[in-house]
Amino acid sequence: MAENQLIQYIHPAELSMLSYDGSHFENLNTKKNLYTVSRVLYDDIVVYSFKIPKANINDDLNSLVEIKMYEEAGLEVNKLYKITYTVKELDFDEMSLIEAFAIETDTIKEVFQKAIKKVKYIDFLALPFFAYKTFYTNKILTPKNDVFVYVGDDEAFLSFYKDGSYISTKSILSLNEIVKKLNAQDIEIDLEKLKEILLDKGLKQELYEKTDSEFFISLESIFSDILTKINNVAMHNRSVFDFDNIDRIFFSTRDGRVKGLKEFAINFGFKDAEILDFNLFREKHTDDFLGHIVASYGFDKYTQKSNVQNITIFKKPPSFLTTHTGKLAIWIVGFSAILSAVFIYFYIFAQNLQNQKDILEEKYQVIQKRAKLYKKEIRAEINQIIAVQKEIKKQDLVYENIKASVSKLENMRGKDNRYISFLASINSLLRKYRLKARSIEQKGRTKMTIEVVSSYNNRDKIAKFLKALVKYGFTNVKTDEIKLDKKQYISKIEIEHE
Repeated sequence: MAENQLIQYIHPAELSMLSYDGSHFENLNTKKNLYTVSRVLYDDIVVYSFKIPKANINDDLNSLVEIKMYEEAGLEVNKLYKITYTVKELDFDEMSLIEAFAIETDTIKEVFQKAIKKVKYIDFLALPFFAYKTFYTNKILTPKNDVFVYVGDDEAFLSFYKDGSYISTKSILSLNEIVKKLNAQDIEIDLEKLKEILLDKGLKQELYEKTDSEFFISLESIFSDILTKINNVAMHNRSVFDFDNIDRIFFSTRDGRVKGLKEFAINFGFKDAEILDFNLFREKHTDDFLGHIVASYGFDKYTQKSNVQNITIFKKPPSFLTTHTGKLAIWIVGFSAILSAVFIYFYIFAQNLQNQKDILEEKYQVIQKRAKLYKKEIRAEINQIIAVQKEIKKQDLVYENIKASVSKLENMRGKDNRYISFLASINSLLRKYRLKARSIEQKGRTKMTIEVVSSYNNRDKIAKFLKALVKYGFTNVKTDEIKLDKKQYISKIEIEHE
C-alpha cells in the first residue's frame, strides 16, 4: 500500500470520528488534515425509479434525471438539490431502469452544520446503501444474492445486492419507531432499554420471564413484519432483476446483532439463507458498524479517485500550490516579494469573483428549472385557447344556419300562417324532449330539415321525438342515421306536412 493512504470518517449526527488505512481502524479525538468521508441520513433521501429505452442510455442522462425528479418525484422547483443516479440493466427487456436519488442542499447544510465546524470539509458524502459494495471490492465477501438490514436509532433500511452489485433499497422501522409502537401498546420502554434487551435477550423466548410474555409477543410481531418486508422486496426483485433467492441476510443494529435472530429467521421461512451480522472486517469492533462500513467504502473511493455517487457540497478546494496560478505565484515570489504581494491581492479578488459567480450560477439553475415548468404550462394554455377558438367557430356556424332559417321563416310570415304553426309545433316538441336544434332548413312550402343534438345519456329522446312528430300529424318523417360525435348524438330529420 502506498504511503499516506489514510482517510477519516465523521458521523453526521454524533460527530464521532475514526481513521482507516485499508486494514486498520482507529478512533480519533481530533480532526486531521485527511481525505474526509461521511454519509447522509437515509430518511433525507428521495428515491425515484423510471425506465428509458436502452437505445437512449447515451443521451444526456443528467438533464433527463433532473427533469424527472422535479416533474414526477415531487421535488420543489424553488429549492436546490444534490441529485445522482444509477443505471440498472434489465434482463430480457429493451428498457434500462434508472434509480435516482435527491437530497435538498439546505437539509445537508442543516444536518452537517456541527460536523463542518469540526472538520471544515467533507470530500466524499456517501449514500449509505451503496457502502456495502466495499465488502465485495475488498474480497471480504464473495458475490452472492445478499440482503443487508441496518436498524439504527433514527433510521433503518434494507439494501439488496445481486452478485455483488446494488439493486434496490427500502426503509423499515428504526429503533425509536419500534419504541413508539411498543409504547402505543401500553408497553413502557425507552430506547436504551430496548437496545439492551435486543442484544442480551433478543428473540429467544426462553430468556424472558412469564411476566414479559406480552412484550415478547409484540417484539416478535415487529420482527415478523420486518422479515415479511424482506421477503416481499425479494419477490419484487425476482420479477424485475431475476433475483432468484436470498443466499445471505446480514442484520445488525448500530451496536450489534439481535440475539436469537438466526433461529427466528429460519423458523420464519428463511431456511436456505445464512443469517449473519455486519462485523465482517478482519479487525473486529463493537459499535457503529455502519460507520466503519462507510469509512471503508470512502477509502475505496479515495484510492480509486472516484466521485461516482458523491453528493457532497463541502468538498475541499484544490491546494493553491497545485494550481497553475499557485505555481506562477511561487515563481513570482522567487522573482520579487513585491510582485508576489500584488499577485496575492489579485488572487483574493479573483476568489471573491468566483464566489459571486457560484452564487449567480445557483440562482440561474433555479430560474432555468422554473422556466422549463412555466414553458410546459404555457404550451398547455395555448392548446386550450386553440380548442376554445375552434369551438367558437363551430358555434358561429350553427348560429348563422339558424339565423338563415329564421330569415326564411320571417319572409314567409303573412303568406301562410300554417308555416308559423308548423314551426311552433316542432319547437314545442323540441322543448318537450329537451333537444337542441343545430340548424333548421326550409325546403319549399311543405318540407323542412332539422339537425337535432342529444347528450350521450339521452339518445332515446331522438327516437321519442320522431314518434311524437308522426303522432302530431306530420307525414313522411324520416332520418338517415343517428351518429355519435364527441359524446353527443346528432340526427338530421326530414319533416313534411300537407
